[in-house]
Amino acid sequence: MPRERNPRAIGPADVSSSDTRDDDEAALIQAARRDPAAFGPLYARYVDRIYTYLRTRTGPARADDAADLTQQVFVRALDALPRYELRAGVSVAAWLFRIARNAATDWQRRQRPALRIVPWEAVPEELHPPAPETADGDMLRRDEIAQAHRLLAALDAQTREVLILRFTAQLTLAEIGAVIGVSEDAARKRITRTLHALKERYHAGADDTP
Repeated sequence: MPRERNPRAIGPADVSSSDTRDDDEAALIQAARRDPAAFGPLYARYVDRIYTYLRTRTGPARADDAADLTQQVFVRALDALPRYELRAGVSVAAWLFRIARNAATDWQRRQRPALRIVPWEAVPEELHPPAPETADGDMLRRDEIAQAHRLLAALDAQTREVLILRFTAQLTLAEIGAVIGVSEDAARKRITRTLHALKERYHAGADDTP
């Protein structure tokens, strides 16, 4: 089973080395087309991130399903290697997460009732309540965490997915756009608008708390 990643609360991976990474991954893709064993370094690089993302889609109680889906993602990726096109703006991460998203969506369609999992890693830092200093503060923090989860669960599926891809999968805005089929600017605007609306609703709910 892949190791569960402990992602940061916010922000994508360091983009300063993205050009070098893309060149390296392009070479690995070309090598894997000739010899599937050459896909190993890409598997090692992304397996934990893919697994963590899939855990958010299946829920913490379905870790075995997330592990199975993770393996399916890389099997599908190997099968698709001959058709994969190295294009500017479509990184290997975006390609793999698009496969993972499709696999998770297919899995969720088979579940009854439909799951609406919102992982803590996908809760933006702006909505994190402060650490408690007293027992009463601890109870209040639990209430605030539950409120943040309720706000996220109320989002439509695609908006919730964009937040998961940003904060849990740690994808860049360009990669998110490639995964869900929108422009980088559209992905940025959706995240910005959603975070602003969530922050307003969260603080409005906190103001109403006795």
